[in-house]
Amino acid sequence: MSIQPKILFTKKSLPYILEAFGKTINDDGIIIDAATKEPIQTPDGEFIEANKFGGLKKGSEIFLKDDLYSIMKLAEGKY
Repeated sequence: MSIQPKILFTKKSLPYILEAFGKTINDDGIIIDAATKEPIQTPDGEFIEANKFGGLKKGSEIFLKDDLYSIMKLAEGKY
């Protein structure tokens, strides 16, 4: 049995994690693409506030909000 690596998203680590994906947080607290300055959107087209960031879908750059709706859609395989 091997241990699967996991990344813990905290307020303190979030800027570093976003930077690894070429993202950052703008002055309004929205996650944006560092190069284009365009806001990152959920699969449903919503902008993601840094304080509502839930994580990334495994093996992708699909950004998720920290809410029940997003978790349910992920669990149902709709993201």
